[in-house]
Amino acid sequence: MRVLFFSVSIGAGHDLAAQALAREVESVDPRSVTKIVDTFRYINPVLNKVIVGSYMESLKFNPKIWGYLYDQAEDGDKFIDLSQVLSKLMSAKLEKLINEFAPDAIVCTHAFPAGMLSILKNREKLTVPLLGVLTDFTVHPFWVHEYIDGYIIPAEELKYQFIAMGVAESKIKSFGLPIRREFQQKPDQQSARAKLGLAKMTTVLVMGGGLGLGDMQNYLDILGNCDAKLQILCVAGKNDRLRTSLELLSAKNPIRVLGFVDNIPELMAASDFIISKPGGLTTAEVLAMGLPMLIITPLPGQEDRNTGFLLNGGVAVKVRKPEFLVATLKQLLNNPLRLDTMRQLAGYYGKPYAAQETVRYLEELVMQQNQSSTCQGGK
Repeated sequence: MRVLFFSVSIGAGHDLAAQALAREVESVDPRSVTKIVDTFRYINPVLNKVIVGSYMESLKFNPKIWGYLYDQAEDGDKFIDLSQVLSKLMSAKLEKLINEFAPDAIVCTHAFPAGMLSILKNREKLTVPLLGVLTDFTVHPFWVHEYIDGYIIPAEELKYQFIAMGVAESKIKSFGLPIRREFQQKPDQQSARAKLGLAKMTTVLVMGGGLGLGDMQNYLDILGNCDAKLQILCVAGKNDRLRTSLELLSAKNPIRVLGFVDNIPELMAASDFIISKPGGLTTAEVLAMGLPMLIITPLPGQEDRNTGFLLNGGVAVKVRKPEFLVATLKQLLNNPLRLDTMRQLAGYYGKPYAAQETVRYLEELVMQQNQSSTCQGGK
C-alpha cells in the first residue's frame, strides 16, 4: 500500500501522529511505501515561515490572540478559509505531487491540508480515499469537509460534535489519536525506576511539550523546594535555553532535567503523576499509560478544549496558579480513592492501539475503492 501523509509542523503532535501511522503501515506490510509531507513547507517555504512563525510568536508573547481567533473561527465567524485560498493557488503543485507518488490513500493530520485535498477531490483531481486524523480532543469546524471519506477521532465522546456539524456517523471512527507502539506495553513502575536509576519514592514527571513552553522554571522551583518528599523528572524538549536554566536550579528534592528524549513511555511508567500542558499527543500518551495529570498553563484554543475533556472525564485536575501546585499534589496523595479512580479512568480513555485500528480501517477503504474501480471498469 502506498500512503501519502499531509501534516503541518506546528508543534510536534501533527507530525508524530503521521509518523506513528506511517510506521504502522510499513510494519503491517514492509513492501508499503509512505511519505510524510510538511504541507506549508512544501507549498512555499516562505509562506511556511510566515504562518508557523506567526503562530509560535503569538503563543510565546500573547497567546490570547490565538485563543481569540480560535474561538471566533469555532463559533462560525467568517474568517478566510486558508485551505481554500491555498488550494486555488497551489492545486497544480499538489496534483503533481499526488500523481508522481501515486498513493492508494491519503491521510491528513491537520485540518488545512484536509480542506485543500477535499477541494481537489470535489474537482475529481483526486480519487483515492482521503482520511482525516484529529490530534486534539475537540472538533473544530475547519475539519468538516464534504469529500473526506473518514475521520479518526480521539474519543467516542467527540462524535456528537461532528454529527452536529452534519458529518455522517458512518464516517466517524473513535479509534483514538495514533501514538507509537512503545505506549502499548506499560513497564512495571519499579522496573522502570530501577532502569532509570531512580529511588523508590513519589515521582513527578514535568513536561512542557516538545517546545518546552509554560512557566516550567517556576513550577520546578516550587516542587524542588517544597516540604513534600518527591523526586522530579523534567523534560524540557527542544528548548535548550530552558534546559540550561533548569539545570542551574538549586533544590532540596532531587531533580533530573532532560532535553528532547525518546523514552517518554519509560519516564511515564516510572512516575506517579505528570504535570504538563495538555497538548493533544501528550494527552493521548498520558491516557494510554493510565497516568493522572495535573494540568498547568494550557494554551488558549485547542489546549483549553483538551483541558475541558480531561476534567470532564475525571482523569486530571487543573492547577490555576503556581502557588496552588503543592497543595493540589498533596490533596491527591492523601486521597488514594480519588487517585486510583483517576488512574482507572485514564486507562478507560487511553487508546494505545489507535494506530493499528486506523491502518486496518485505511486498508478497508482502499479495498473498497479498488473493488469499486474494478466494478466500474467491468461495465
